Amino acid sequence: MLKSLMAREASSAPQLLRSQAQRWQQEADAVRSVAAGRPAVVLLGRGSSGHVCTFASYLFALQSGRQPIEFRPWLNTQDLPVVDWHDAVVYAFSYSGQSTDIAASAEWLRKRGALVVAITEADSPDAHLLKPAHHLIRLGCGAEQAVPATKSVIAQLFVAAALAGYDIVAAAEQSAACMLQIDAEGIPAQLATFLAGARTVTWLARGPSVGGALDAALKLQESVGLPAFGFSTAEYLHGPIAAASPADRVVIFSGADEPMASKEAVTAALLARAVPFICLGGNQHPESQLALPFPQARWARTALLAYLAQLACATLAERSGINPDVHPALHKVTQTH
Repeated sequence: MLKSLMAREASSAPQLLRSQAQRWQQEADAVRSVAAGRPAVVLLGRGSSGHVCTFASYLFALQSGRQPIEFRPWLNTQDLPVVDWHDAVVYAFSYSGQSTDIAASAEWLRKRGALVVAITEADSPDAHLLKPAHHLIRLGCGAEQAVPATKSVIAQLFVAAALAGYDIVAAAEQSAACMLQIDAEGIPAQLATFLAGARTVTWLARGPSVGGALDAALKLQESVGLPAFGFSTAEYLHGPIAAASPADRVVIFSGADEPMASKEAVTAALLARAVPFICLGGNQHPESQLALPFPQARWARTALLAYLAQLACATLAERSGINPDVHPALHKVTQTH
Protein backbone atom coordinates (compact mmCIF):
# COMPACT_ATOMS: atom_id res chain seq x y z
CA MET A 1 0.00 0.00 0.00
CA LEU A 2 1.29 3.46 -0.91
CA LYS A 3 2.20 5.57 2.10
CA SER A 4 2.52 9.10 0.73
CA LEU A 5 0.01 11.83 1.39
CA MET A 6 -0.19 12.32 -2.37
CA ALA A 7 -1.37 8.75 -2.88
CA ARG A 8 -3.85 8.85 -0.01
CA GLU A 9 -5.28 12.19 -1.09
CA ALA A 10 -5.59 11.02 -4.70
CA SER A 11 -7.29 7.79 -3.59
CA SER A 12 -10.00 9.75 -1.77
CA ALA A 13 -11.42 11.09 -5.06
CA PRO A 14 -14.15 8.43 -5.49
CA GLN A 15 -15.64 9.18 -2.07
CA LEU A 16 -15.33 12.91 -2.75
CA LEU A 17 -17.35 12.58 -5.95
CA ARG A 18 -20.06 10.58 -4.23
CA SER A 19 -20.36 12.99 -1.32
CA GLN A 20 -20.16 16.34 -3.13
CA ALA A 21 -21.49 16.00 -6.68
CA GLN A 22 -25.12 16.76 -5.82
CA ARG A 23 -24.14 19.95 -3.99
CA TRP A 24 -21.81 21.03 -6.78
CA GLN A 25 -24.63 20.57 -9.27
CA GLN A 26 -27.09 22.63 -7.24
CA GLU A 27 -24.66 25.46 -6.56
CA ALA A 28 -23.47 25.56 -10.16
CA ASP A 29 -27.06 25.68 -11.42
CA ALA A 30 -27.75 28.63 -9.11
CA VAL A 31 -24.66 30.47 -10.36
CA ARG A 32 -25.63 29.81 -13.98
CA SER A 33 -29.03 31.40 -13.33
CA VAL A 34 -27.37 34.53 -11.96
CA ALA A 35 -24.91 34.60 -14.86
CA ALA A 36 -27.60 34.26 -17.53
CA GLY A 37 -27.36 37.13 -20.01
CA ARG A 38 -23.57 37.33 -19.76
CA PRO A 39 -22.43 35.46 -22.87
CA ALA A 40 -18.70 36.00 -22.39
CA VAL A 41 -17.03 33.38 -20.20
CA VAL A 42 -13.62 34.10 -18.68
CA LEU A 43 -11.55 31.34 -17.05
CA LEU A 44 -8.84 32.05 -14.48
CA GLY A 45 -6.37 29.57 -12.99
CA ARG A 46 -2.71 28.71 -12.54
CA GLY A 47 -0.96 25.34 -12.41
CA SER A 48 -3.42 22.48 -12.04
CA SER A 49 -6.28 24.97 -11.84
CA GLY A 50 -5.08 26.41 -15.14
CA HIS A 51 -5.30 22.95 -16.68
CA VAL A 52 -8.85 22.70 -15.38
CA CYS A 53 -9.51 25.95 -17.25
CA THR A 54 -8.20 24.37 -20.46
CA PHE A 55 -10.60 21.45 -19.89
CA ALA A 56 -13.44 23.87 -19.15
CA SER A 57 -12.77 25.91 -22.29
CA TYR A 58 -13.72 22.91 -24.41
CA LEU A 59 -16.87 22.18 -22.39
CA PHE A 60 -18.19 25.72 -22.50
CA ALA A 61 -17.56 25.86 -26.25
CA LEU A 62 -19.33 22.54 -26.79
CA GLN A 63 -22.38 23.80 -24.90
CA SER A 64 -22.56 27.37 -26.17
CA GLY A 65 -20.66 27.42 -29.45
CA ARG A 66 -18.52 30.25 -28.07
CA GLN A 67 -14.86 29.83 -27.10
CA PRO A 68 -14.21 31.10 -23.55
CA ILE A 69 -11.31 33.39 -22.74
CA GLU A 70 -8.48 31.81 -20.73
CA PHE A 71 -7.38 35.10 -19.20
CA ARG A 72 -3.63 35.61 -18.80
CA PRO A 73 -2.94 37.23 -15.39
CA TRP A 74 0.03 39.19 -16.76
CA LEU A 75 -2.44 41.37 -18.63
CA ASN A 76 -3.80 42.98 -15.48
CA THR A 77 -0.31 44.37 -14.78
CA GLN A 78 -0.28 46.30 -18.07
CA ASP A 79 -1.72 49.64 -19.09
CA LEU A 80 -4.58 48.32 -21.23
CA PRO A 81 -7.35 50.28 -22.95
CA VAL A 82 -10.47 50.76 -20.81
CA VAL A 83 -13.02 48.13 -21.84
CA ASP A 84 -16.44 47.23 -20.46
CA TRP A 85 -16.64 43.63 -19.13
CA HIS A 86 -20.29 43.72 -18.02
CA ASP A 87 -21.11 40.97 -20.52
CA ALA A 88 -18.66 38.57 -18.84
CA VAL A 89 -18.78 36.02 -16.04
CA VAL A 90 -15.41 35.07 -14.57
CA TYR A 91 -14.83 31.59 -13.16
CA ALA A 92 -11.70 31.79 -11.01
CA PHE A 93 -10.23 28.45 -9.89
CA SER A 94 -7.81 28.21 -6.97
CA TYR A 95 -7.77 25.42 -4.37
CA SER A 96 -6.16 27.61 -1.72
CA GLY A 97 -7.83 30.87 -2.72
CA GLN A 98 -4.47 32.50 -2.04
CA SER A 99 -3.07 32.71 -5.58
CA THR A 100 -2.27 36.41 -5.68
CA ASP A 101 -2.21 36.85 -9.46
CA ILE A 102 -5.53 35.03 -9.88
CA ALA A 103 -7.12 37.19 -7.19
CA ALA A 104 -5.63 40.34 -8.74
CA SER A 105 -6.99 39.38 -12.15
CA ALA A 106 -10.42 38.67 -10.68
CA GLU A 107 -10.38 42.08 -8.99
CA TRP A 108 -9.26 43.77 -12.23
CA LEU A 109 -12.14 42.15 -14.13
CA ARG A 110 -14.68 42.93 -11.41
CA LYS A 111 -13.75 46.62 -11.47
CA ARG A 112 -14.60 46.60 -15.19
CA GLY A 113 -18.04 45.10 -14.65
CA ALA A 114 -17.51 41.33 -14.75
CA LEU A 115 -19.37 38.96 -12.46
CA VAL A 116 -16.79 36.95 -10.49
CA VAL A 117 -17.33 33.39 -9.24
CA ALA A 118 -14.66 31.79 -7.05
CA ILE A 119 -14.20 28.01 -7.09
CA THR A 120 -12.01 27.21 -4.09
CA GLU A 121 -11.61 25.36 -0.83
CA ALA A 122 -10.85 28.59 1.03
CA ASP A 123 -13.24 29.51 3.81
CA SER A 124 -11.40 32.40 5.43
CA PRO A 125 -12.73 35.87 4.57
CA ASP A 126 -9.07 36.90 4.34
CA ALA A 127 -8.44 34.56 1.39
CA HIS A 128 -7.30 36.71 -1.53
CA LEU A 129 -9.75 35.24 -4.06
CA LEU A 130 -12.83 35.66 -1.86
CA LYS A 131 -12.46 39.43 -1.71
CA PRO A 132 -13.36 40.15 -5.38
CA ALA A 133 -15.84 37.25 -5.65
CA HIS A 134 -19.57 37.88 -6.01
CA HIS A 135 -20.32 34.16 -5.62
CA LEU A 136 -18.49 31.16 -4.19
CA ILE A 137 -18.55 27.45 -4.87
CA ARG A 138 -16.56 25.64 -2.22
CA LEU A 139 -14.92 22.42 -3.36
CA GLY A 140 -15.52 20.59 -0.10
CA CYS A 141 -12.53 18.31 -0.66
CA GLY A 142 -10.90 19.06 2.69
CA ALA A 143 -7.24 19.57 3.48
CA GLU A 144 -4.75 18.68 0.77
CA GLN A 145 -1.23 18.60 2.20
CA ALA A 146 0.93 17.14 -0.57
CA VAL A 147 2.41 19.70 -2.97
CA PRO A 148 0.95 17.97 -6.08
CA ALA A 149 -2.77 18.75 -6.34
CA THR A 150 -4.84 15.57 -6.57
CA LYS A 151 -8.40 15.34 -5.24
CA SER A 152 -8.82 19.09 -5.66
CA VAL A 153 -8.19 18.71 -9.40
CA ILE A 154 -10.93 16.07 -9.67
CA ALA A 155 -13.30 18.33 -7.75
CA GLN A 156 -12.55 21.32 -9.99
CA LEU A 157 -13.09 19.27 -13.16
CA PHE A 158 -16.59 18.32 -12.06
CA VAL A 159 -17.50 21.81 -10.84
CA ALA A 160 -16.30 23.20 -14.19
CA ALA A 161 -18.51 20.72 -16.04
CA ALA A 162 -21.52 21.70 -13.96
CA LEU A 163 -20.88 25.39 -14.60
CA ALA A 164 -20.68 24.64 -18.33
CA GLY A 165 -24.18 23.15 -18.14
CA TYR A 166 -23.54 19.41 -17.85
CA ASP A 167 -25.38 17.05 -15.51
CA ILE A 168 -22.59 15.80 -13.30
CA VAL A 169 -24.38 13.66 -10.70
CA ALA A 170 -24.68 10.43 -12.68
CA ALA A 171 -21.26 11.03 -14.25
CA ALA A 172 -19.71 11.42 -10.79
CA GLU A 173 -21.15 8.11 -9.58
CA GLN A 174 -19.98 6.28 -12.70
CA SER A 175 -16.56 7.91 -12.52
CA ALA A 176 -16.17 6.96 -8.85
CA ALA A 177 -16.92 3.33 -9.70
CA CYS A 178 -14.42 3.42 -12.58
CA MET A 179 -11.72 4.92 -10.34
CA LEU A 180 -12.18 2.18 -7.76
CA GLN A 181 -11.95 -0.44 -10.51
CA ILE A 182 -8.78 1.15 -11.92
CA ASP A 183 -7.19 1.00 -8.47
CA ALA A 184 -8.38 -2.56 -7.77
CA GLU A 185 -6.95 -3.82 -11.06
CA GLY A 186 -3.55 -2.30 -10.32
CA ILE A 187 -3.55 -0.12 -13.43
CA PRO A 188 -1.62 2.78 -11.80
CA ALA A 189 1.17 0.39 -10.86
CA GLN A 190 1.29 -0.97 -14.42
CA LEU A 191 1.54 2.55 -15.81
CA ALA A 192 4.27 3.41 -13.31
CA THR A 193 6.25 0.39 -14.51
CA PHE A 194 5.99 1.63 -18.09
CA LEU A 195 7.21 5.10 -17.10
CA ALA A 196 10.17 3.91 -15.03
CA GLY A 197 13.55 4.81 -16.48
CA ALA A 198 12.24 7.25 -19.08
CA ARG A 199 14.36 10.20 -20.14
CA THR A 200 11.17 12.21 -20.71
CA VAL A 201 7.45 11.45 -20.77
CA THR A 202 4.92 12.99 -23.13
CA TRP A 203 1.17 12.76 -22.44
CA LEU A 204 -1.18 13.09 -25.42
CA ALA A 205 -4.96 13.53 -25.58
CA ARG A 206 -7.65 15.24 -27.64
CA GLY A 207 -10.45 17.68 -26.83
CA PRO A 208 -11.22 18.33 -23.15
CA SER A 209 -8.72 15.67 -22.12
CA VAL A 210 -5.84 17.89 -23.25
CA GLY A 211 -6.27 19.55 -19.86
CA GLY A 212 -5.77 16.14 -18.25
CA ALA A 213 -2.63 15.49 -20.30
CA LEU A 214 -1.16 18.84 -19.26
CA ASP A 215 -1.84 18.08 -15.61
CA ALA A 216 -0.43 14.56 -15.87
CA ALA A 217 2.82 16.10 -17.10
CA LEU A 218 2.81 18.55 -14.22
CA LYS A 219 2.32 15.71 -11.72
CA LEU A 220 5.43 13.92 -13.02
CA GLN A 221 7.44 17.12 -12.78
CA GLU A 222 6.26 17.83 -9.22
CA SER A 223 6.38 14.32 -7.76
CA VAL A 224 9.28 12.60 -9.54
CA GLY A 225 11.24 15.51 -11.04
CA LEU A 226 10.95 13.89 -14.45
CA PRO A 227 10.82 16.15 -17.54
CA ALA A 228 7.30 15.74 -18.91
CA PHE A 229 5.10 17.41 -21.50
CA GLY A 230 1.44 17.49 -22.46
CA PHE A 231 0.13 18.02 -25.99
CA SER A 232 -2.90 17.57 -28.16
CA THR A 233 -2.47 14.30 -30.05
CA ALA A 234 -2.93 16.23 -33.30
CA GLU A 235 -0.45 18.94 -32.31
CA TYR A 236 2.28 16.43 -31.45
CA LEU A 237 2.98 15.73 -35.12
CA HIS A 238 3.56 19.43 -35.76
CA GLY A 239 7.10 19.33 -34.41
CA PRO A 240 7.40 17.89 -30.88
CA ILE A 241 7.64 14.28 -32.10
CA ALA A 242 11.00 15.15 -33.69
CA ALA A 243 12.57 15.17 -30.22
CA ALA A 244 11.29 11.70 -29.26
CA SER A 245 13.70 8.77 -29.04
CA PRO A 246 13.72 5.19 -27.73
CA ALA A 247 14.84 6.64 -24.38
CA ASP A 248 11.52 8.46 -23.99
CA ARG A 249 7.98 7.33 -23.19
CA VAL A 250 4.68 8.50 -24.68
CA VAL A 251 1.27 7.99 -23.06
CA ILE A 252 -1.69 8.35 -25.42
CA PHE A 253 -5.11 8.80 -23.83
CA SER A 254 -8.22 8.24 -25.90
CA GLY A 255 -11.53 9.15 -24.33
CA ALA A 256 -13.34 8.66 -27.63
CA ASP A 257 -15.55 5.71 -28.48
CA GLU A 258 -14.50 5.82 -32.12
CA PRO A 259 -11.04 5.47 -33.73
CA MET A 260 -9.12 8.74 -34.06
CA ALA A 261 -7.11 9.45 -37.21
CA SER A 262 -4.69 11.64 -35.23
CA LYS A 263 -4.01 8.82 -32.78
CA GLU A 264 -3.35 6.36 -35.57
CA ALA A 265 -0.97 8.80 -37.24
CA VAL A 266 0.94 9.33 -33.99
CA THR A 267 1.23 5.65 -33.16
CA ALA A 268 2.51 4.91 -36.68
CA ALA A 269 5.13 7.64 -36.33
CA LEU A 270 6.20 6.43 -32.89
CA LEU A 271 6.56 2.87 -34.14
CA ALA A 272 8.73 4.11 -36.99
CA ARG A 273 10.98 5.93 -34.52
CA ALA A 274 11.04 2.98 -32.03
CA VAL A 275 9.63 5.21 -29.29
CA PRO A 276 7.92 3.19 -26.53
CA PHE A 277 4.27 4.21 -26.11
CA ILE A 278 1.20 3.03 -24.28
CA CYS A 279 -2.46 3.68 -25.09
CA LEU A 280 -4.97 4.32 -22.32
CA GLY A 281 -8.51 3.44 -23.40
CA GLY A 282 -9.65 2.57 -26.91
CA ASN A 283 -9.20 -0.81 -28.57
CA GLN A 284 -6.37 -0.21 -31.01
CA HIS A 285 -2.85 -1.59 -30.46
CA PRO A 286 -3.77 -4.20 -27.81
CA GLU A 287 -0.09 -5.07 -27.42
CA SER A 288 0.57 -1.60 -25.99
CA GLN A 289 -2.72 -0.81 -24.30
CA LEU A 290 -4.03 -0.42 -20.77
CA ALA A 291 -7.79 -0.85 -21.04
CA LEU A 292 -9.83 1.46 -18.81
CA PRO A 293 -13.42 1.39 -17.63
CA PHE A 294 -15.19 4.55 -18.76
CA PRO A 295 -18.19 6.55 -17.54
CA GLN A 296 -20.82 7.21 -20.18
CA ALA A 297 -20.13 10.94 -20.39
CA ARG A 298 -17.09 11.53 -22.55
CA TRP A 299 -16.09 14.72 -20.73
CA ALA A 300 -15.92 12.82 -17.42
CA ARG A 301 -13.24 10.51 -18.80
CA THR A 302 -10.71 13.31 -18.35
CA ALA A 303 -11.08 12.81 -14.60
CA LEU A 304 -10.00 9.18 -15.02
CA LEU A 305 -6.85 10.29 -16.82
CA ALA A 306 -6.11 12.74 -14.01
CA TYR A 307 -6.77 10.12 -11.31
CA LEU A 308 -4.68 7.43 -13.01
CA ALA A 309 -1.79 9.82 -13.60
CA GLN A 310 -1.83 10.97 -9.97
CA LEU A 311 -1.62 7.44 -8.58
CA ALA A 312 0.94 6.33 -11.18
CA CYS A 313 3.17 9.28 -10.30
CA ALA A 314 2.84 8.61 -6.57
CA THR A 315 3.72 4.95 -7.19
CA LEU A 316 6.73 5.80 -9.35
CA ALA A 317 7.97 8.31 -6.78
CA GLU A 318 7.80 5.84 -3.91
CA ARG A 319 9.47 3.11 -5.96
CA SER A 320 12.25 5.58 -6.75
CA GLY A 321 12.78 6.51 -3.10
CA ILE A 322 11.36 10.00 -3.64
CA ASN A 323 8.94 11.68 -1.26
CA PRO A 324 6.25 13.08 -3.59
CA ASP A 325 4.69 15.16 -0.82
CA VAL A 326 7.43 17.78 -0.67
CA HIS A 327 9.83 19.41 -3.08
CA PRO A 328 12.81 21.63 -2.23
CA ALA A 329 11.80 24.21 -4.85
CA LEU A 330 7.99 24.09 -4.54
CA HIS A 331 5.29 25.19 -2.10
CA LYS A 332 1.63 24.25 -1.88
CA VAL A 333 0.61 27.86 -2.42
CA THR A 334 2.53 29.80 -5.04
CA GLN A 335 2.59 33.57 -4.76
CA THR A 336 3.06 35.06 -8.23
CA HIS A 337 3.17 38.77 -8.98
